Amino acid sequence: MRWVHCACPCEVAQNKQFWDDQKKAEKRIRINRLLKLSSAIEDIKSMTFENFRMRNGSGPAYQEVTSAVQDFETRGKLGVFIFGETGNGKSHITAAGGNELIAKGHAVIFITEKDLFKRLEATRNFNNKESFGEIMGACLEADLLIWDDFMSSQKLSADEKDWIFQITNGRERANKPIWMTSNITPEEFESGEIAFRLDDKARTWWRIIGNMNCALNLATNLRKIKAMARALGISVEEYEKRLQGE
Repeated sequence: MRWVHCACPCEVAQNKQFWDDQKKAEKRIRINRLLKLSSAIEDIKSMTFENFRMRNGSGPAYQEVTSAVQDFETRGKLGVFIFGETGNGKSHITAAGGNELIAKGHAVIFITEKDLFKRLEATRNFNNKESFGEIMGACLEADLLIWDDFMSSQKLSADEKDWIFQITNGRERANKPIWMTSNITPEEFESGEIAFRLDDKARTWWRIIGNMNCALNLATNLRKIKAMARALGISVEEYEKRLQGE
């Protein structure tokens, strides 16, 4: 024999709606809290697929990110690694994908490598507003971590190597993806040298790449093209045609 609570269907529905609303409110708070960790958040919010300028060579990276957005629920820890020349739209593509996922209710962090390391290092100061645990916890907790300018530091300290391992290993264990952008060249990507920058056995590098779909963005440096077009007093389109010999 056991006691059960009797309730009419309308009361059950009201209770369910209450708890659903509570969960949604908690998720909104969590998303907003994690978003505060993002670098240059106002600039990132303005980057969308609609205002992304598709250029020669950017197709594979664009397709990989849009596919990752579409299949986000089923991809698990499978991330994205976009590499290529600086200023060619890698950050815009990944930020646009992140904004799409935020709109769908996912918690996303977009952070540059230098900003991440600077903030983790600053936690050594007892007056710092952010604690090491808060930053590291957010990087591990977010549904998606977008890591911009990966390997931008020519020389990594022992602490920085350890932070990279902690985050990549932690997210792998939690079955959560990382999207990375990097300015490394195709030659560096293929070489053994780049792999050993992270540790003496290259384990961290192959752990990262093993959990990623990699795409080379062959588009040229748009920042450079815009600057040259302004200097010559012509449009970006005209300057690009000159580069293509048209």
